[in-house]
Amino acid sequence: MSTPITAHTFNATPVVRGLIRAGHRVLWYTGRQFAPHVVRTGAIPLAFERAEDFCRGGLERFVATGVIDGLAVVRRLYRDVLVRQAEAQTRDIEEWVNGEPIDAIISDTLMLGAGIAAARTGIPWATIGDGPLLWQDPDTPPFGTGLPPLAGAAGRHRNLTVKRAIDRWLFAGARNEFNAVLTERGLAPVSSLQSAGLSSQLHLQGCTPAFEYPRSDMPPNIHFVGALGPGPGAAPPVPAKFHRVHRTRPLAFVTQGTLRTDLEELAVPAARALTADGYDVLVAAGSAAHKRPAALLSAGGNVCVVDSVDYHAALEEADLFVTNGGYTGVTLALAAGVPVLQAGATEEKADIGARVEWAGVGAALRRTRPSAALIRRTARRLMDSAARRDASRRVAEEMSGYDAATLSADLVAQLVGVRER
Repeated sequence: MSTPITAHTFNATPVVRGLIRAGHRVLWYTGRQFAPHVVRTGAIPLAFERAEDFCRGGLERFVATGVIDGLAVVRRLYRDVLVRQAEAQTRDIEEWVNGEPIDAIISDTLMLGAGIAAARTGIPWATIGDGPLLWQDPDTPPFGTGLPPLAGAAGRHRNLTVKRAIDRWLFAGARNEFNAVLTERGLAPVSSLQSAGLSSQLHLQGCTPAFEYPRSDMPPNIHFVGALGPGPGAAPPVPAKFHRVHRTRPLAFVTQGTLRTDLEELAVPAARALTADGYDVLVAAGSAAHKRPAALLSAGGNVCVVDSVDYHAALEEADLFVTNGGYTGVTLALAAGVPVLQAGATEEKADIGARVEWAGVGAALRRTRPSAALIRRTARRLMDSAARRDASRRVAEEMSGYDAATLSADLVAQLVGVRER
């Protein structure tokens, strides 16, 4: 079960391919527009019937109106897009379960109906973590704050105080609605809405320990599986002129992800700063690729704007990754050993940026619209830093030992108690 937006659907790809490679049959419940991708993986697409397909206007309305920023909209997002879809998702899945011999339900952590369906049917449930780890302990800063770790009693007091405030003022209404759904179906209420989508049976976290805050009492159901994403070849190749063998300048790979489509936020100032500093710049612009601002065009051949590109191939070529902080791009950059310059404070971006700095693999600018001067100074500091180079090398070496497809398939099989067919 994948939340029907690009990143959450594509991030499940290695899990699906690993299961299919091991001989298992996979039914994939996500938005209709992703059916061709589902078929390419070898899975069988299941369309949303009762639940709303966000790609057909739900989530995009939040972004298009420019109000995805701010706490009020986070509250609406959880209530309208997550909680109020849980009942419909549950009914969709229960109907399929009645007609299919389902052995496991696997979902990303935003599909709140998955846990309900699993509990009601007794089917084992696994979750995919394609964002900062949602499991909380007293030593960990609350999700959504962007706070760095703070050791000792002072840190635990800060974390508890902030978490109580968030639960009370930001999520209380949505949590109460969700608990009403649970109670109606004979299930126990949850104390935290943010962790409600994380399975207590098996959670597949899409990174490695070096990119996640340490927990003193990490539960055994949480397993790191390495970087997720659609896999090599899922998007067009890198333009030949940006291959290392064809260029003499360093390459900056710039992306604003699939939700932030205003290129003036990051792509324009990054291109302006980095071309002036001697870089070639490859911009993956998503749905905004046709809206090429004059500032990008004026850079001439040193800038190339594409709607999409193979991230794996682009990061193999890149010397610097500039991003608003989407989890997929950041973790793939870490796997490639590429320094990360993160700008963005919306959605979960502040939390991801905080982890980039904590791991020492890059810098977080903590603003959605950084200036060209700030980008230039930060890029120079990252590229000149021996400590950053050592951190990038260390994290890349760790991530090279994790194959998300194989690990995930093995862990799901262990959960269910089946062998490869």
